[in-house]
Amino acid sequence: MKSVEIIQSRQNSLIKERVKLQQKKYRQKTGCFLIEGIRLVEEAVSAGSLTEVFVEEALFNSERGERLFRRIEKSTIACYQVSTDILRVLTETESPQGIVGVIRQAKVDLNRINLKQGLILILDGVQDPGNLGTIWRTAWAAGVDALFCLPGTVDPYNGKTIRASMGGIFHVPIVAGTETNWSIIQQWCTAHSFQLVAGDLSAQQNYDEVAYQERVALLIGNEAQGLLTVSAEELDKRVKIPLMDGAESLNAAVACGILVYEVIRQRKS
Repeated sequence: MKSVEIIQSRQNSLIKERVKLQQKKYRQKTGCFLIEGIRLVEEAVSAGSLTEVFVEEALFNSERGERLFRRIEKSTIACYQVSTDILRVLTETESPQGIVGVIRQAKVDLNRINLKQGLILILDGVQDPGNLGTIWRTAWAAGVDALFCLPGTVDPYNGKTIRASMGGIFHVPIVAGTETNWSIIQQWCTAHSFQLVAGDLSAQQNYDEVAYQERVALLIGNEAQGLLTVSAEELDKRVKIPLMDGAESLNAAVACGILVYEVIRQRKS
């Protein structure tokens, strides 16, 4: 069983480096990000994505926390014991449950994405990290094959996004950064026979009146402005979700969930 290193100062060089991961530029530079709490760390251990953890006494207040620590002890994951004050500087929440993990971002090869469901999501300018996290969580629940974040979309490794995903980050691959140039994604979608469908309040057809093809790419736009990068002419279909008089729009994550499950419903009927 490996030893646990004790860190006693907030000025420790490793702590200083990990605190920087709360900033997007350092997440991009290092290819790493932080997760908080027992559930997310459990998911990370199971996925083999965890590189190191920082723990404090609160972790051992529950049997679940103790079981998680024993799993980590038996692994090759680097483990550091810290004080409550030190753990607090690594976290963004009030109750991190005594544990913070460091994850290395997964590199996704477009040519190796498993298109089991034939359903992907392309996010074009989604700005709210909670929305992105909820979309990621929904994608996991529905069996979506992959997410693509076009330029202008919030950083998927933002702490709020990670927490809102409820573990979806370890189950649905996400393509973000330089690989998500729209022309590259569009060519990839064409090569793999994806029908490009976007929600649009000005569309003529309701979302449940359209025949979705064997492979569907659903495009989700910016919360206020809709699609920012992709033009209407590049789409195969535009669909709307009918609203009651006076209601202006739906939350982006809610609308995404409705469209995803309609595609699935049609395939089962």
